[in-house]
Amino acid sequence: MFKLLKNLIKPAKLAPLVITYDDIPVWLDNREETQYRLLSDTTASSTDAIREAVKNLEATIQTLRGAEYDEEVHPKLKSIAKNMLPQYAKAMETALSKPLPDDAEAFYTTASDILKGCINSSRGQGKYLQTVFPQEMKTVRSGIDAIGREINAMTDAFTPFRKEMEKITEARKIHGALCDINNDTQKSYEKEHRIGQRIQDIRTRIGECTQELATLEHDESKGILSEQQRALQIMKEERDKTIRRYSAVSMTASHVLRKAEKLAHKQRRKADEAALKRAMDILADYAVPYTTDLAQTLAAACTITVGLINGGDVSLKNKEERTLFSDPAEFISEIRHLSEKYTKKAKQCDEAEHALRSHPVVARSESLEREKTHLDMILKKEIQSRADLIKWRDELHQSIPGLHQILEKVMGDLSGCDVQIQYSPMPAPSPGG
Repeated sequence: MFKLLKNLIKPAKLAPLVITYDDIPVWLDNREETQYRLLSDTTASSTDAIREAVKNLEATIQTLRGAEYDEEVHPKLKSIAKNMLPQYAKAMETALSKPLPDDAEAFYTTASDILKGCINSSRGQGKYLQTVFPQEMKTVRSGIDAIGREINAMTDAFTPFRKEMEKITEARKIHGALCDINNDTQKSYEKEHRIGQRIQDIRTRIGECTQELATLEHDESKGILSEQQRALQIMKEERDKTIRRYSAVSMTASHVLRKAEKLAHKQRRKADEAALKRAMDILADYAVPYTTDLAQTLAAACTITVGLINGGDVSLKNKEERTLFSDPAEFISEIRHLSEKYTKKAKQCDEAEHALRSHPVVARSESLEREKTHLDMILKKEIQSRADLIKWRDELHQSIPGLHQILEKVMGDLSGCDVQIQYSPMPAPSPGG
């Protein structure tokens, strides 16, 4: 029987709140307006009482300013009171003069400031007036207490209001986050489409370059170019062979000249040391055109070195060194020949290479290869950029179910019933995207 009665008086469960995602901001605005109206209605009596208390306190302070001093009051207390009364009255008037707004929240803040100012003044200068003006100060305390009681009453009203406003703020924040996700998703699809279009354009151009390169490979002038390339290769081989021989001879000679230079330095023969150093500098630069002056420089160095060899001061370690310095004139002649040959071969290679690169087919092929290499690099970056964008969007979407749950819970706390939110479809890629 008791269970039956309990079920009969059990409040009916509220129907769920069914709301579309786009209607949530308006619902929250209405909820907020309702809370403000409720707060205003709940605190109306307190605000009226505080206004009245402030008005009465202002009148009390004016009365206090003109109050008569009791003749029985000790002269010292009277002197202190005369000094403190103007300061206290001014401090109280300053606190009480703050305008009290109509808005409940602003009113509460201002009233709290007024109360704080009155309490501080009464505990400061006002404490010296308690004995001199007991009745007036009692009235002041009553007025301050009245403000304090009403602020406490307002505080009780603000507690549920602020909790409700925190939930409204949280719901707006989550709704805004979901809106941002929708907008970011739409923008990401648009960006992905643009990247995809660029990838397609780049691939098309790479295909065109590849096709044109294949066409150039079968150009009728390819035969002539191949002959030129073979001739250039032969010239390069001859040039490099000349360099290798020059390097071998110059290194052998420089090794012996360096020993002679060290000896000349040790014996403080500065002229000989300088002549040997000049010769080694010449041998180190095979591209220097051969001149009579260079021949004279090498001849002078060889004369000094041969003299040291014959005197036993410089020893020759191998066959190459002995062969070279057994006939310095032959050595100088070979250096001259190799230098002149290299200069000639290097010039021929440069001219042949320039002619080859200047050929329209070669120039076009190289230009296409450079373009294709550059496009391949750009294509790789664009593909990576698209992959990063898709990954970012997928990770963003993973947060949506959790946000939906939180939003429905907060909306349920606000409405006091279950909430069913009808969400708009997420943005999808446009056709061709």
